Amino acid sequence: MGSNVFPAAGGALTQKFAQFTSTGTFTTPSNVTTVEVLLVAGGGGGGGAYNTAGVCGGGGGGGQVVKTFLTVTPSTGYTITIGGGGAGGVSSGAGSTGSNSSFGSLLICGGGGGGGGYTSYTAGSGASGTNAYSIGSDGGASINQGATASVGGSSGGAGSNGYDGAGGGGGAGGPAQNRQLSPSTYTISTNGGPGLYGFGGGGGAGSSSEYRSAVGANGGGKGGISGGGANAVANSGSGGGGSSITTSGGSGASGYCFISYWS
Repeated sequence: MGSNVFPAAGGALTQKFAQFTSTGTFTTPSNVTTVEVLLVAGGGGGGGAYNTAGVCGGGGGGGQVVKTFLTVTPSTGYTITIGGGGAGGVSSGAGSTGSNSSFGSLLICGGGGGGGGYTSYTAGSGASGTNAYSIGSDGGASINQGATASVGGSSGGAGSNGYDGAGGGGGAGGPAQNRQLSPSTYTISTNGGPGLYGFGGGGGAGSSSEYRSAVGANGGGKGGISGGGANAVANSGSGGGGSSITTSGGSGASGYCFISYWS
């Protein structure tokens, strides 16, 4: 991740990097007052589908993704919290919301919402960040058998305090197999929405075997076809795939942090 804002390297200064895939501590060097940070929250789990009712689970929403500059205190340790991904919905349950990621108290990103399951036909809300930063994205709604409309999860809104970021909304579930309906009445399950900078994509919704598989974006899990949704790619902050007909939704991915500075 390059930068054209930091001063060009000169004298003893060189550009250095640090990354976190799990919670840890970043200690600023004695001559560093500004760092560039890419922070990703955990993605939501995909929704589960009921075994016989013909309901496809919605995909999990991607965690919030923010890339910004932060003013830091030299020679100070900052706790980098990497949010975990939400669990996939079991059987007919909705997926769980992903956890927030944070850089000390300077930046907090909201986790993605879990995809709707058989018992919840609406999109799950993304976790709220603090300090007025934007929330994580919504998980996709699940759709009952024979439904003719899907509602995809919405992406996280722009933050305030100069920080903008959003995760991709989870795909909305279409109906599973229902042979009493003609194919023209099916609602096709939707793909997960894109995140930012290759992170935080929404998970694909569950879909019936008559139609294409709904895919996730930026590491989001693929929606299941007559089976469970796929897990999101580790440390992508993306949502898990929704389930179809049976088994569980896929797990959302944990978050990530990348830090760039001159020292």
